[in-house]
Amino acid sequence: MLDLAGKIEKINTIKSMSLFIDELRILASNNKSNNEILDIIDFAIQRSRELIDKKSLVKLFEIKISQIEHLKERLSEIEQIVQQMKDMSEEIGYMGGLALAYNIEWYLERYKGKKEKSLKALENSMNYVNQYLNPEEYEYNVCCYSFAAENWFSSRDLVSSSILEKCSNYFYNNNFYRSYIQSLSILLVIYQQTQNKNKSMDLTRQILERRGFLSTLPDDLKSLVHFFIGFSQELSFNLQIAEEHLQEVRKLLKPIYGDSIYSSYYLTALSYLSATFALQGKLELAYYQMKEVDVLIDNKLEMSYLDDFSKEQMKHIFNLTKFYIHSRLHNFDIENLRELIQKIQGNISKYYSNSILLSEFLLNANLSKEDLIQIRNLQNPSTKRVEHILNYLIDRVDCIEQKQIIDLINVLKTRPAADRMTFVERAFADLLAAQEYFKLERYTEIYPLLRKYKNQLHNIEVLELRIFMEAFIQIGAFKNGDPMGPALQYLAIKKCKYQGFSRLENKLLNYLELQKREVLKWLD
Repeated sequence: MLDLAGKIEKINTIKSMSLFIDELRILASNNKSNNEILDIIDFAIQRSRELIDKKSLVKLFEIKISQIEHLKERLSEIEQIVQQMKDMSEEIGYMGGLALAYNIEWYLERYKGKKEKSLKALENSMNYVNQYLNPEEYEYNVCCYSFAAENWFSSRDLVSSSILEKCSNYFYNNNFYRSYIQSLSILLVIYQQTQNKNKSMDLTRQILERRGFLSTLPDDLKSLVHFFIGFSQELSFNLQIAEEHLQEVRKLLKPIYGDSIYSSYYLTALSYLSATFALQGKLELAYYQMKEVDVLIDNKLEMSYLDDFSKEQMKHIFNLTKFYIHSRLHNFDIENLRELIQKIQGNISKYYSNSILLSEFLLNANLSKEDLIQIRNLQNPSTKRVEHILNYLIDRVDCIEQKQIIDLINVLKTRPAADRMTFVERAFADLLAAQEYFKLERYTEIYPLLRKYKNQLHNIEVLELRIFMEAFIQIGAFKNGDPMGPALQYLAIKKCKYQGFSRLENKLLNYLELQKREVLKWLD
């Protein structure tokens, strides 16, 4: 750092200041919230004032804000600096400076939860950067990154992926490693949610194979890499891989989370770990992890770096996980969870929901037909993904006649997001359809529907779903002439008892009892 201070003292031209800023930008980008770097930035600002170099001042203000933008106590100071950036940029006709100023304003308004103002600032930022005949690469890529990120998270626009691919190449080739990782992180989520598995796996491989690159990163940045790999794998229900990476986030951030700007990822990773444990059937682990997250949320320290939207998003996923865990416990009582159910209902319109956790919530929360219709009418990316489940539940309310039940099965087979559905989501819907066939006593149609899963059960890492699928395949196989069906169903029931899936155990015992009655009826 002393070397940089010495360099600033020797700067005596606008050109040499511009070259120095290019170097400082990279250092500041990769080392956030560093007091020594802040001192260097302030020293460079002072030198730019002496040189009457307003363009460099605007650039240095942007670098300074990137160091302190996460600090709530400095919010008013940041807003004043942004205004100075705008005033100076307008004075000297610096379109790139205005683009950067509005880009920061987009982040600030988003941080404060003011969506309309945030989107207007982003629109202004892109307008200014596009008015530039030859925009500087840094300014262009920073603004395009923000546009793509907002576009994906607010409307799931697939155009975002091609923009982020270009941005990530620029960031990596120019040593902006933090920005590079953030771009790849969103790309991983996009690839997983759109079921572009080849690109997702290639990207994960690309990150992990750059061992030399990863080893040079500070622990908080490494944790970010592992967090998004874990999160994206969880979206595709590759739960064991997801758990490994989320555990790595815990290990890297636990010693430093109080001091890192990525402290929030410690809390968020633990929250997602709760979901990963629960979906894998590790209910005891999930329960204790859930309790730890509850304590951390109450302490609020780990929430201090999160913007309002991210806080509520994390809480929403955590509440869905909490409902899933409670609904699997032997003492599950829906009436004790009314407050939690209302919170989840109120937030489905605003925040992303894990598709299996949301489906399980819809199936088990005892919602009214009106509630279900209201959720379906939201038509956001999460509800569209489970629209077939919502249609099924809505139609099931008034379903009595056999033809209506057949229509229910067809509803489950008509999946609006079929091209993006994971293997697990397809299995989930097919299993619901198989249960309807059982009610109709159309047993011979169960096995043809489910046999494609018979040799792929190991790919269903949601343990309760896998056991249920295994049992129902045997129900279908028995009705198609396999005498081992009931014995294999008993094995599935024993697994339920061992895992603590008491509700599923009772359900499978009921199915077995119904089969027994059918056999006795046939013998009579």
